Amino acid sequence: MTEEAAFAKGMDHNDAANEFGDDAVLSSINKAIPQPKFPAGFTMNAKGLFQEADDGPRQITGPFKVVAQTRDRFSQAWGVLLQWQDDDDERHQLAIARSQLAGDGREVRQALLHGGLYVSPFNKDRNALQTFLASVKIDRRARAVSRVGWQDGSFALPDRTIETGDGDMVVYQGVAALDHEFRSAGTLEGWQDGVAALSAGNSRLVVALCAGFVGPLLAATGSEGGGLHLRGQSSIGKSTALLAAASIWGPPSFVRQWRATANGLEGVAEQSNDCLLILDELAQLDSREAGSVAYLLANGSGKSRAAQTGEARTAKRWLTFFLSSGEVSLAEHARSDGRGKRSPAGQEVRILDVEADAGKGLGLFDTLQGFPNGDALARAIKDAAAEHYGIAGPEFVRSLLGSADLEAARIKAGIDAFAQANLPCSATGQVARACRRFGLIAMAGELAIHQGVLPWERGAAVAAAKAVFANWLEVRGGAGALEDRAAIERVAEFISTHGNSRFQMIDGSSDNTIVHNRAGFKRETGLGTMEYLIPSGTWRNEVCQGLNPKSVASLLVKDGHMVPDGKGKTSRSETLPGLGKTRCYVINQSIFGGEDA
Repeated sequence: MTEEAAFAKGMDHNDAANEFGDDAVLSSINKAIPQPKFPAGFTMNAKGLFQEADDGPRQITGPFKVVAQTRDRFSQAWGVLLQWQDDDDERHQLAIARSQLAGDGREVRQALLHGGLYVSPFNKDRNALQTFLASVKIDRRARAVSRVGWQDGSFALPDRTIETGDGDMVVYQGVAALDHEFRSAGTLEGWQDGVAALSAGNSRLVVALCAGFVGPLLAATGSEGGGLHLRGQSSIGKSTALLAAASIWGPPSFVRQWRATANGLEGVAEQSNDCLLILDELAQLDSREAGSVAYLLANGSGKSRAAQTGEARTAKRWLTFFLSSGEVSLAEHARSDGRGKRSPAGQEVRILDVEADAGKGLGLFDTLQGFPNGDALARAIKDAAAEHYGIAGPEFVRSLLGSADLEAARIKAGIDAFAQANLPCSATGQVARACRRFGLIAMAGELAIHQGVLPWERGAAVAAAKAVFANWLEVRGGAGALEDRAAIERVAEFISTHGNSRFQMIDGSSDNTIVHNRAGFKRETGLGTMEYLIPSGTWRNEVCQGLNPKSVASLLVKDGHMVPDGKGKTSRSETLPGLGKTRCYVINQSIFGGEDA
């Protein structure tokens, strides 16, 4: 190996010294990369960083390499990039913002020690380290980014950057550089034979794994953030799907919990930019915040806040795909706070609620892959995910380097084809958006198959996404507008709740019960069904509160649930006991699907 090859491979000063000797090292260094300019009194040798003192050189740290000075695209957030090897010869990299040195530098020392680098515990040496990091210079520059994901053709992770080496060096310089879950272990082949192969043929697992590859494609395809929420009773297998997807990017601890404040989840979401965010146990989130927090995650922008000076701080931003789980849907959890507030339709198609039960009598699974029961298969997948993780995602990103735009064009065409094949003719824009989201999941999976990351047959991702979309559409109640269905449900719920207590019988009925706080009247038709007559004031102020009364009435007429007056008006003039001629809305029993109220 030549000296130049050694440095291209990533050897530090000490590696090269052991390989070639000090003279060869100095020669190679001068040719390979710019050398740092140390502040006066500091030297680096094979044992580490030293400072001259009256009683001789004092060791400040173990050996490390100053790779570059860092700054963001606005020429701010200046810092220094260090690399070193621990006692197990594992390489570590840390970009230190010089603003972290404004205090006593404790966080910086903790990060270095955490990575296995010796740091002197003496106060005098600590101050010397502060001086060195604040003063060392090097002509090489690196672009500092504060969130993971794509930047100038490279993909930054907290502990490394996936790049071609052709452009500027990009490094992550943020709070997650030390505390993050983008760890790796095992092999890609082990992950493929374990997690991926055991998930094959199981629609929910296949879709969950495909979702793990969506994040790096969002920006290139112009797709919006959002995700899937797996809903179902406990012990049905939801956690297996989450752990399988988590293993694409990290260990089992990559699965986070919904139990957090909105501020805390913003930070987690920013760390998941262009990747995958996984949140378990929706019930842990305060129901009063459920709707707003979930929409915030899907929308990709945090709240604006003021700095200590009173000036506005830059809001956190991210673009991520996320998987969630819970025993109830997001909409149901949001309504459980007692206010009965419904999630906006746009939110419910950004965060698609999917039945975790595949409907085959096996919980999450469609097939057991030869295992005696679902519990045995789930344990095998979880064991594999705990042994082989954090490799498939970076490998997928590596396959996209230099070709993301080309692949994005193919993915868009694939999404169009998926929608054309699976979207009902009567579908609204909301359903079309949901269908295209499933199409994106399918195309991400097919690309991972094509790149050799997922070991499945071509078409497996499309088939699974098709099955889950069909189930989503069925559970949703069809391809109509969600707001329309919600309006019909509102009227039906009002009548069913108050049908016996606030609706007075008319038309010769023997029922003379006095009705207090009357909402309307009811009467039997000649067909043995019931009609409900609601005065316009009650219709506007109670039944349709928060909705457009005219639009709701028109919708009910269109669907055959309301009897119009025959003259183009949705309300009718009826003679009501004690009220005389009154304009009212006449609802027939079909609004309940043929069941009695």
